[in-house]
Amino acid sequence: MFGKIVIMALVMLLTSCDKPQETHEEDRLTYSFRDESPALTQHIATIVEDAKALKYQTALNKLALLSATRTLTKEQKYAVDTLARQLRYDMEEKIFTERQELELKDE
Repeated sequence: MFGKIVIMALVMLLTSCDKPQETHEEDRLTYSFRDESPALTQHIATIVEDAKALKYQTALNKLALLSATRTLTKEQKYAVDTLARQLRYDMEEKIFTERQELELKDE
């Protein structure tokens, strides 16, 4: 019981900390599309807003659609893939934390 409480406290602490890599990945995406049309840069800004608002599924769907409908440069592809990977990780962490909290409540 005590071990689970300690683990849960650590998980909550780690997930509540600011994640500087998130901002870095979002900035990388914005920067990689800096020379594109205003409409596309606005679309990228919307994806970044969704990511910052923790709308994981929405941001991931928009990134997937972007990848499927445009020919990306190497820099853009890397930025899209990296942000998508970070969003999936964050989404999994959120799900894991919620499950851990439910398990602790059930005990």
